Amino acid sequence: MRYPLVIVAVLVSSCGDSGSPTQPVAPPPAATPTGIVIQDGAGRLTEHHALIRMLVEQTLAQASAALGIDPGSVAITVTGDASRSIAGYGVGGFAPNGRAIEIHINPDFPDLETILRERVPLTVAHELHHATRWRGPGYGSTLLEWMISEGLADHFAVELLGVPLPPWSRAFPESETSAFLAQARPELDSTRFDSGAWFFGTRADLPRWTGYTLGYRLVENYQAANPGSSAADLVNTPADAFRPA
Repeated sequence: MRYPLVIVAVLVSSCGDSGSPTQPVAPPPAATPTGIVIQDGAGRLTEHHALIRMLVEQTLAQASAALGIDPGSVAITVTGDASRSIAGYGVGGFAPNGRAIEIHINPDFPDLETILRERVPLTVAHELHHATRWRGPGYGSTLLEWMISEGLADHFAVELLGVPLPPWSRAFPESETSAFLAQARPELDSTRFDSGAWFFGTRADLPRWTGYTLGYRLVENYQAANPGSSAADLVNTPADAFRPA
């Protein structure tokens, strides 16, 4: 999810918006992954450590098999940093490159065990798709590329886990899709687009998470026209293939 499992996010997701799924930033460094690390210095997640590790390990095994990557090639860091979780969601993610992902949990979120079971797997799967895409065409730098990277990551999580759509993939009714696509069209190839407006709801004329939802629906349209194409299969497909007609 760029941060906004980006999920993402989406970060080149490198907008530090706590209300977004994911966020990108830079190409893969030469760092060696070190497995799954839970950074919880304050001990506020202590009673959930075993559950968190189990959920991350299970999803890592599933997602890496589907994506065709070595599960040991991605370092996964889990923190209790509420400021980096998605506001109102309790969990957030970030994939800064192809070799690492971060999962951020709000320790104060109500009914946290249920939230962890429901949302940590989706976030991990989402971010692993981002990490894999970083190794191919990259997350991207244009509005279209950001939207497609996010849309693919959410499709992957939903397809892999059989879970409901996350809220950022359904930010507005289907009937409004064409109007928002028309509004986005002049900026699709821009690298200077307003990421806060398109992804994080900083402009009054765009719902929060508009870019995520448009990306999800563009991928959906591509899959409808190309039956049998999964988000795992499409992880390295250039964003231009999903360009709206």
